Amino acid sequence: MVDNALVQASAETRRRWNARYAETEQPWDTQQTPPEVIAFWDSGVLPSRGLALDLGCGPGTNVRFLARRGLRAIGVEIAAPALLTAQRRLQREEPELSGRLAFVCADVCLLPFRNLNAVYILDIGCFHSIPPPLRDAYVASVLGNLTLGGYYQLYAFDAEPDRVAESGPVGLGPDEVVRRFTPHLTLVQEMRAKPERRPCRWYLLRRDG
Repeated sequence: MVDNALVQASAETRRRWNARYAETEQPWDTQQTPPEVIAFWDSGVLPSRGLALDLGCGPGTNVRFLARRGLRAIGVEIAAPALLTAQRRLQREEPELSGRLAFVCADVCLLPFRNLNAVYILDIGCFHSIPPPLRDAYVASVLGNLTLGGYYQLYAFDAEPDRVAESGPVGLGPDEVVRRFTPHLTLVQEMRAKPERRPCRWYLLRRDG
């Protein structure tokens, strides 16, 4: 049974992000795949085959990148306007990728699927926006869909003591990624990212069994 508090929070999140995508400025929509993601796939640690998930995919830039690399890719996004933009860009710029990717309008804490055995799950700025009481549901979404030997790559802001949710993403506390994901996943790499508005990090984790 789905927790009522989670359903209510999901409805509020959907309303908020639909409103954000109605705004003129969307600074997170760079239409560029981060070099850290490109470097991971250039490293050859995984072959470019299998299924990849992008959680909080926005207008789909990185879903298209993953499909271009040869993977089957699914982008999950709660804001319907973002996915409309994703579909328009896909059809206008790379319609040949349509058979390799799909977009799903859903909350990452309430995914409509499980056991997808994804070889790779990407999150650029989604997890750090989720209120801490709801983060266990997000972790369950990742663990329920990542295959053995698969990788989870995360970009997130650090938590700041005086920040409240209304002023931007809450961020992740010290060692929060390790605490929430182990022993199911192994932390392979953690590195500080180039600061934008606030301190941020990249995390790479692997499911070893």
